[in-house]
Amino acid sequence: MRSNKKLIQFFKNNFGLVRCIFLTLFDGLCFFSNSRISKRSKGKILFVKLDAIGDFILWLNAAKKCRKLFPKGEHKITLLGNQAWTSLAEKIPYFDEVWPLDRHKFLKNIAYRFKVLKKIRQAGFDTIIQPVFSREFLFGDAIVRISGAKERIGSQGDYSNIKPWQKRISDRWYTRLIPATKEPLMELERNAEFMRGIGLTEFGAGVPELPVSKSPSADMNVKDYYVLFPGAGLRLKQWSLSNFKELADLIYRATGWVGVICGERREESLGKILERDMDIPLQNWVGRTSLQELIAIIARAHLLVGNDTSAIHIASAVSTPSICILGGGHYGRFMPYRLETETKKPLPITVFHKMDCFGCNWYCIYNIPKGNAAPCIAKISVNAVWDEVVKILKGRNLL
Repeated sequence: MRSNKKLIQFFKNNFGLVRCIFLTLFDGLCFFSNSRISKRSKGKILFVKLDAIGDFILWLNAAKKCRKLFPKGEHKITLLGNQAWTSLAEKIPYFDEVWPLDRHKFLKNIAYRFKVLKKIRQAGFDTIIQPVFSREFLFGDAIVRISGAKERIGSQGDYSNIKPWQKRISDRWYTRLIPATKEPLMELERNAEFMRGIGLTEFGAGVPELPVSKSPSADMNVKDYYVLFPGAGLRLKQWSLSNFKELADLIYRATGWVGVICGERREESLGKILERDMDIPLQNWVGRTSLQELIAIIARAHLLVGNDTSAIHIASAVSTPSICILGGGHYGRFMPYRLETETKKPLPITVFHKMDCFGCNWYCIYNIPKGNAAPCIAKISVNAVWDEVVKILKGRNLL
């Protein structure tokens, strides 16, 4: 009985390791199942891009140039993407096919995982390319391993999402790893580095472009408005709602614009709290839009103010002025923007409170009460953000 308890406790303490070993062995069944590789076609290419919406948008400028390297007619490009944004990718003419992947099911549901891996292996891709810098052992790397592609290309990467022992193993699953400089680079620069490594030697980091294929809902009967995006993937990154309320009041008193609150469905409570007890016009659209509808709303806004989320990258890609309330966890990687080409698009303006611990990858060194923001976010004042709003309004002769 005691030995059983020890075994159970071992599995609890080492669940991540046990799951990793189990799934790696399980994936190997594809080598011995009936999931044989179809006849390879030299022009069949699979791009694997499984990260978040903002990462996909930042990659679009690079994706556009893939057609120069792999011309249509000579090559068929399939994109395996995170289903959070594949509905958008299907509207973009850079890919011949888009395959969605449910990240949660791929990790938790072994039947689904096997089905996806089998489909990829049977497709007969000649080349598989994973352009992600921060690789993931059980996601992109696992797919590269099972693909059966003759050429398997990835980035040397870093250790943000992978353990050193995992990387030592999965590095061997690639036929070519594109060198990555160790100095910190903004993601647009990192994408450009990868593109130069696979053959586009003149490629430079530029601002992505997004097509606006939808109009905002007919129920959104407002012409002059700005967007507030109060949510964030981590609570640590989320500026307080009281600050957003105070800022919304200042913007309305200066412009008369309606505030449109946007966000994901899981953030519906934030929208309700933000509009509560406010005597200024606000419309709450949190959780009520598709990704394409959100893009349309942002594209027609005078201004967007939000936390460090995909909304800021969307705003940049559709030329809407934006202000990003930026913490230090990933400072310099996704914000502020750094380009290698010129642009007339309004780049996101970042407001931040500099601290010595910047670059913590959101493993905050401070003891933060549950539900509170990290100090680098909490110490950003409303006045600091409002000053940047004023600069935008004056620059566009709106104040």
